[in-house]
Amino acid sequence: DNAMYFAKHTGRNRVCLAGEEMAVMQEVLAKTGDGQMSEGIAVQALGAAAHVHDRGTSIHARRMVHLAEATARTLGRPAEELHLIRLAALLHDIGKIGIPDAILNKPGPLSEEEWAVMSRHPEIGRQVLVQTGGIFVLLSRIVVAHHERWDGDGYPYGLAQEAIPLGARILSVVDSYDAMLSERPYREAMSGAEARAELERCAGSQFDPQVVEAFLQALAAQEQQAEHGQGE
Repeated sequence: DNAMYFAKHTGRNRVCLAGEEMAVMQEVLAKTGDGQMSEGIAVQALGAAAHVHDRGTSIHARRMVHLAEATARTLGRPAEELHLIRLAALLHDIGKIGIPDAILNKPGPLSEEEWAVMSRHPEIGRQVLVQTGGIFVLLSRIVVAHHERWDGDGYPYGLAQEAIPLGARILSVVDSYDAMLSERPYREAMSGAEARAELERCAGSQFDPQVVEAFLQALAAQEQQAEHGQGE
């Protein structure tokens, strides 16, 4: 309601989000270069669509953006690629707008048939982004591959190693780490130490070993910075 009234009072014909969703959107868009207004509008529209369908994604998206960008910086990626990775982290689950609520919000593990439906979300996301056009065509190549595995046992295409875009390899690690820290109705959340150990265990099979190493370095740097801030 707040977002709707804000949109009306600031000129109508615009997409506005409230609370946490607005914060993470504005944070990403603030790093968008001049002359990319249409891109910003598209990001807001896509983000709004994802939020309406699944309201639990906003805080997850914020953590994804920060950690994915930090990992890419640790790997020395250029500014243009950092921008794509920020957008990909924000919109990596946009394809879930095509997944029925009964499956998306099921409180227990999915059946084989339900999992077959859920596993379509990367391809749905690719289609949505390709139809948006422009930079989103490049973005679609990252989003569609964020569930691929380093050993080739992922989906939807079974890509392996460097055939998987680096941005997707980064999202895979960050997304998995965040999922492990999140409590589910059918399992307890892992501790940070347990999740890090699991990433190291799966480096070279599920995950790109270099990306895991960079992620852990970025995570340690963020934790040290947080501790330093608390000590002041």
